[in-house]
Amino acid sequence: MTLCYACDRELRAMAGKANIERTHATGLVVASAIFILLGVYGLVFSALYDLGLIPLIVLSLVSIVTGLGVFLGRRFALWLSLLLFPLAIVETFSTLFYSVTLSGWYSSDIVTVFNASLILYAIGLVISLLLVIDKRSQLK
Repeated sequence: MTLCYACDRELRAMAGKANIERTHATGLVVASAIFILLGVYGLVFSALYDLGLIPLIVLSLVSIVTGLGVFLGRRFALWLSLLLFPLAIVETFSTLFYSVTLSGWYSSDIVTVFNASLILYAIGLVISLLLVIDKRSQLK
């Protein structure tokens, strides 16, 4: 018995007991991956920069929970994504505005990468929200 087979068998047994079933819609899987990736990015950034960024940590944790909810096909993920989107967009654009105002777009390579990551963060939020809204009928 291989480890993968044992893990798969165990996950199937857990899914049978707790009625946990992952989604099969590609759009929801992509949205889930984006939400989880954005949440991890926020947690890593706050861990590296300043642990006092409580709003960023909370938004990141909500993003990870939303991603897991989307992956499992739960209806609450739609509502969390609708709640998360405006808060995260405001946080992203205000951070980008502050960064550009303080040091410009291309003052150094680190600032350039940071500004680009904020733009990609906002694009990821928009794409994931649109995917969840599009596939909302598949959420239970």
